[in-house]
Amino acid sequence: MTDTLEQIQARRAARKAELAELELEQRAIDLAAIDALEVELGDSNIAVREVPFAVGLPVLAAVRTPNGVEMKRYKDRLTREGAKADGIRAAEEIASACLVYPTGEQRTALLAARPALLTALGTAALDLATGKAAEEGKG
Repeated sequence: MTDTLEQIQARRAARKAELAELELEQRAIDLAAIDALEVELGDSNIAVREVPFAVGLPVLAAVRTPNGVEMKRYKDRLTREGAKADGIRAAEEIASACLVYPTGEQRTALLAARPALLTALGTAALDLATGKAAEEGKG
């Protein structure tokens, strides 16, 4: 016998409620770690990216501002390779250097589950190093 629509909806709602609770628990863990990094490095020196929830993985990732040596390596890679420069690889390299959360196995697992995250984090790290464009007509 096939489940009724009501049974399917109830089962689905229960599963989603359990996942939502797990996500909130993970978000609290992630925010506590990121808060400590912001205290240590300064709020304006940390960029955070949110990722879709998956059981056992962080929902937040954070990079710090690149230092001068890291920026030089990034620029050298782009300049040395000229028109053949791989901007994605360069962004991923700076993200790898600046990724401060998560660490260890969590970092490896998150990057495997979200393969484009490293590129986005590299862009976020570069934004920290350059500052943000002021909105026209503001300030």
